[in-house]
Amino acid sequence: MIVRLHGFDWDTYAERIMPAFKQWLGDGNESSLYQLYTETRCAREEQFLPPAMLPLCTWTRAQTLVKQLPQGSQTRHAYQLLCSATDFTEVSDLYVHRHAPRLYQNADTLRAIWGALVEEYCLVPLGFSDAQEPATKPSGQFMDETKQADFIALLHSVNLNTLALEVKNHTVQSPPDLLSTDNYTELAGVEIGRQPTTLHLRGWLAGISVRAMALFELLACGRRSMPFGYRSGEPYENYIGYLTPAETSQLATCLQHVQPPDPIQARQDYALFRLHRQSMRDIRTIDEVLPEHASIFLQIIKLAAQYDLGLLCSI
Repeated sequence: MIVRLHGFDWDTYAERIMPAFKQWLGDGNESSLYQLYTETRCAREEQFLPPAMLPLCTWTRAQTLVKQLPQGSQTRHAYQLLCSATDFTEVSDLYVHRHAPRLYQNADTLRAIWGALVEEYCLVPLGFSDAQEPATKPSGQFMDETKQADFIALLHSVNLNTLALEVKNHTVQSPPDLLSTDNYTELAGVEIGRQPTTLHLRGWLAGISVRAMALFELLACGRRSMPFGYRSGEPYENYIGYLTPAETSQLATCLQHVQPPDPIQARQDYALFRLHRQSMRDIRTIDEVLPEHASIFLQIIKLAAQYDLGLLCSI
């Protein structure tokens, strides 16, 4: 699963999206939310469904779910807390609050509507203009040609032929420009690796700042409860965590003087880790491997903090 970061317009989310959910869940008034939803990509796609499949539309199924939700003084209070962006965030840390507000029914349709609205109104492209200073280029190859050949021969000797080919390709070829606009689209976000290699980032951050590690866990490691849950790989449902603008600013402060590892060295370190794990000679955990995408991660944090944005993570 590819892990991506998106700029998050927190003001729109807190002042338009979640109040509309509050009106629907708490007061039964769906008009505001429906007006917002009709402009989303999800709603536009479902306009082309044949008549026989209209009962399966996301909005229709969500209406059925909301009508079945219990209504009472306690549940109304829970809905108010769930639909307040600020109040919900305060109790969303699953390491601290084991019972964050949530719907106990299967909320997949509301989760899809929430994600569609966030995509339409709250995602901010994290592009890098040509005028900005590019990331520092890697200083050189991690191994000279002789050591590289010996290392590849060693991999072949223990039947790690695929890994040997990866090492050869990564070492010989120039690394991709992580800031190239070809690496992402406006809606896709910016890639910071694949699971479980994002654990490399978490472990690296832990060695820099405990707060930075904790904020990264809230953003990308499932530590933060989401209003209607999360499901990886599903359109509109794959948002695993977020940071508010204040939290993003805190993270930027923690990392303002940090230099990222060389991406080539990070790839070589991961290759060595896999080799030694295969031969049972490496006692390191995956969290101790150097992160390959640290440079782009640092620039995303800096840019989001500069424009007072939050961050949203999808997997």
